[in-house]
Amino acid sequence: MQEEELKEKIKKMYEDGKTIREIAKELNMSYSKVRKILILEGVQFRGKLKQELVNKVIELAKQGYSANKISKEMRLNSNTVLRILRKNNLVKAKRKLSKEDIEKIKLMYESGSSIYKIAKELKISTNLVVYHLKKLNIYKPQTYS
Repeated sequence: MQEEELKEKIKKMYEDGKTIREIAKELNMSYSKVRKILILEGVQFRGKLKQELVNKVIELAKQGYSANKISKEMRLNSNTVLRILRKNNLVKAKRKLSKEDIEKIKLMYESGSSIYKIAKELKISTNLVVYHLKKLNIYKPQTYS
């Protein structure tokens, strides 16, 4: 098969809905070679997600859902959700705790407050409380016997 014919065949296969991997396998070529040909031929790659899904992710994020919650609810990979949120400037900046907050976590924990109560008071997640307690080397997980 001539090089031009091959390029046309690859373009046609892709436009007919085959994936790059399927084309590569069928033509006994590497994925990167097929992809490079499609790029050089100016083919517009289709997105992996339907626009309705992307819109739903954006809508949930605007309603205050975390990337993690969106990921679980929509059964999407969390990296996919984060990529969509970053692209649409919807990623929340991670909140850094002040030295005072970290000290408060330590004092409350040492005085017997539950992790849940500490998290509620500081308006942070229980995971973040546990993270800082572990970092301070004072976390003792509850054991159930």
